[in-house]
Amino acid sequence: MKRWLLAAGLALPFSVLSAPVLAAGYAGLDYVSADISPDRGGSADPSALQFKFGSWINRNETLGGELRLGLGIGDDSLGGGVDVEIDRYYGAYFRGQFPNTLPVRPYGLIGLTRVETTVDYPDGGSSGDNYSGLSLGLGADISLTDVVFLSVEYLRAVDSGGDEINNIGVGLNGRF
Repeated sequence: MKRWLLAAGLALPFSVLSAPVLAAGYAGLDYVSADISPDRGGSADPSALQFKFGSWINRNETLGGELRLGLGIGDDSLGGGVDVEIDRYYGAYFRGQFPNTLPVRPYGLIGLTRVETTVDYPDGGSSGDNYSGLSLGLGADISLTDVVFLSVEYLRAVDSGGDEINNIGVGLNGRF
């Protein structure tokens, strides 16, 4: 049942992105600092590069869909010589943005995220952990030109069964 819900949640923004009334789109590259706190204890702050693609449902650019793929670029210690790194993560989100004409536009996100990690143990062994769950986020876009903008964002990527993953991201994006 969980796999079906995850698949449906990831497919929903695809159906939004293919709607014939699309107003415009955007794409970007973000640097993400994650905080991974598994239910078994410890906390690590690995980093990732995040690629995102989104499109607006309406011409006012207040409601849209967004897809993301993150690839790990740095690991961190959970403590006791145990290291964790993000292998990859992906997600699908609905994005609501406040209508205004100012250069700073706040927004909110809701969607699903799946994070795949590798845990390296001091004895040389390793294992993989996967986390998935409902995601909620807040951010702001800061326009540099009509086409280029910066984004700053906080995303609670996973909060499920005692596992928590929180992301802080800063990125460069472009409208098309």
